[in-house]
Amino acid sequence: MTAMVSTPHAGVERAGWPHDFALGIRLAVGGGRTSWMRVILGTIGIGLAVTVLLLAASFGNIMGDRNARINASLANTTPISGVSPTQTVTDGMMFQGNSIQGTFLRATGANSPIPPGLSSLPGPNEMVVSPALANLLSSDAGANLRPRFPEKIVGTIGQSGLDGPADLMFYAGTGPLPSGADGTTIQNVYSFGVPAGERFNDPTLLLVGVLGGVALLVPILIFVSVSSRIAGAQRDRRLAALRLVGAGNWQVRRIAAAESLVSAGAGLVLGTLAFLGLRQLAPQVDLVGWSTYTSDVVPSPLLAVLIVLLIPVLAVGTVLFTMRRITIEPLGVVRDGKPVRRRLWWRLALIVAGVGLLLVAKSLGDVTSTVTIVVIATGGSAMLIGVPAILPWLLERIIGRMRGGAPSWQLAIRRLQLDSGTPARVVSGVAVVLTGAIALQLMLLASSNQYSTSSSGLANDGWLTVYTTPGAFDAAAADLRKLPVAKEVEPMRSVTAMAAGSDRQSEYSISIASCATIMRDFHATSCVDGEGFLPSTPGDTHVPKPGDTWNLVGAHDYGSQPKTISTYQVPANLTPLAVPLVREFGPVVADGVLLTPGAAAKIILPADQLSQVFVRTDPTLADASDQVANSVGNLTWQAYVGLSGSDLVTADEKTFLTVRGLLLAGSLFTLVLAGVSMLVLALEHVRERRRPLAMLAAAGVPRGVLSRSLFWQTAVPVVIAVAVAIGTGIGLAALIIRMTRLPLLVDWTTIGVFAAAAFALVFLVTAATMPALRNTMRPSSVRTE
Repeated sequence: MTAMVSTPHAGVERAGWPHDFALGIRLAVGGGRTSWMRVILGTIGIGLAVTVLLLAASFGNIMGDRNARINASLANTTPISGVSPTQTVTDGMMFQGNSIQGTFLRATGANSPIPPGLSSLPGPNEMVVSPALANLLSSDAGANLRPRFPEKIVGTIGQSGLDGPADLMFYAGTGPLPSGADGTTIQNVYSFGVPAGERFNDPTLLLVGVLGGVALLVPILIFVSVSSRIAGAQRDRRLAALRLVGAGNWQVRRIAAAESLVSAGAGLVLGTLAFLGLRQLAPQVDLVGWSTYTSDVVPSPLLAVLIVLLIPVLAVGTVLFTMRRITIEPLGVVRDGKPVRRRLWWRLALIVAGVGLLLVAKSLGDVTSTVTIVVIATGGSAMLIGVPAILPWLLERIIGRMRGGAPSWQLAIRRLQLDSGTPARVVSGVAVVLTGAIALQLMLLASSNQYSTSSSGLANDGWLTVYTTPGAFDAAAADLRKLPVAKEVEPMRSVTAMAAGSDRQSEYSISIASCATIMRDFHATSCVDGEGFLPSTPGDTHVPKPGDTWNLVGAHDYGSQPKTISTYQVPANLTPLAVPLVREFGPVVADGVLLTPGAAAKIILPADQLSQVFVRTDPTLADASDQVANSVGNLTWQAYVGLSGSDLVTADEKTFLTVRGLLLAGSLFTLVLAGVSMLVLALEHVRERRRPLAMLAAAGVPRGVLSRSLFWQTAVPVVIAVAVAIGTGIGLAALIIRMTRLPLLVDWTTIGVFAAAAFALVFLVTAATMPALRNTMRPSSVRTE
């Protein structure tokens, strides 16, 4: 008898690790419908996580390739012997809120350098455009844009010359360019491609990106852990049967690890295939002008290897960690012992450490320094990671004190009291997403004043500013006067003046405008050509004094000691002019004198003048700025419409909106992922409790009571998680915002939307488990063997 019992045991023991792993794989794929369902759900869950992790691992390469192309397009103006430079003039315009960047080029020799993405320099009246701009010009939406480009399109810019596929960009050829004495910014480019400085210069956006990454990745790792525990009860019963035929305790653990590797391996394959499919869609994604090529979306090799190793390790580690308190015996599984109470100190230490680092960061001074950013990012990440760490402890303490209530409530609470750890771990994903989303949204709200366009639109009364070269000033004014949409056209020139013997602190201006403009816009009671005025506002202390001597310099000379072109003495016969309001839009004179053309004719003015034509249009016309830009389109680089109205969108705002869009999309996706985890857990609980639920139904317990118990079983952890997330999210945002001296604005509407989304998951999960509950309550589920 002894020999008969010991023989299979010895055989199993001698089989070793390869046999154990092979047996685990056979059980995973050949264990019937339940095993296949477990493999499929685990594969989908891990596949989604792998897809997101590979996308995150590609971010560094995306930014690296993008910056490399940007650096390659930068102009090098350092003279190179034997090279005939390419003369360039940069140009830019806005169209329907989109920025269009361009450069006018002129070769000075046969070896003049060519920008990346071009095979040759375009000739005069020729233009090479980006594919996105070509599509826009050929579409119906670009009808109002075509008049600005009188040049002939002779080609498209290649990938090496663009930041991304959505770039609106052009290179245009031009004839001889002026010497630059009139203020035209002309560059002599000897090569293209120079090292660039740091482009991501906004610490707020960097912190938002770092904290957003942590808030998105932590729930994904939690989902991998949950996916590895699917159908744990059935697995443990199979392992008990193996113990009955002689398998040892460590053998069943190796077999369980091999089972989890099946889902992990299949999930890696599925996630990789999904990633390869999604990267093909990269050129079609345009986030506020930010886009990327398919070839850029490549994960870092080191991070890719780490993901390949992390997923199996996490899957196997989760299974082994779960089994540490389970005794698998030949006749059953013992898991009903009272669990050890969770300790608080190490869980709270993460949050305390995060708060401490954020408090210390304020004393470091400059929030833009690398050290400060690292400290803030580390502290914020510690607080976010502390949420899933403390939630199981908190849920255990709160649920442990709950008593009484309706039957459905008691069934749910009793189930949670027996095992609160698994639900807490699942809803931790929801908590981290909500914490990060709330904190980031409050940070974005506090910073919104820096990027707000609220001052645009109707606030400028329809005023637009057209900047021209001095040579094109009269032509631009004449063209704009013919424009029907232009209600007022006010040409105005100005030169920069500095008090003799002073620096930039004593800078003035000499503005030149017609009498009609002076009387209409500056409220002069009378005006005669040849007259000068001395405008001032109430409380202005920087007012010129008669007899002051000024040095006139170029309007575009930004040096600390600009070159003096001529001198000007403030006359005593200037008429004082009280200007009640310094307007942000329209003709304005600040800190200087206002002269009529006759008075200015007596002065030797620098050729480099700031030439502006102010145009007032109907602010209710959406395409007013487009019509103004089209009217001076024939002047090409010599005239452009300044950013104003709804077109006032800065580069920082674009980056800001891009980061916000990415984080909102990522938060939504991760919240759905957390909801899938909750659904998997709910289905697993129904499957594990099949016989108890069937017996309750057979004993007369209404189906509604059991349905509500499943609802409460999901809702209670979510409510606690939402409360923790709101408190931690507001606290995290407050600690970070206090360093920027910006006010903390709590947007309860946004917080309510996030909370409502979490509660909606509860109803969706409960509804999705109803079919499984109905199947479980059949009389056949009471049968046992």
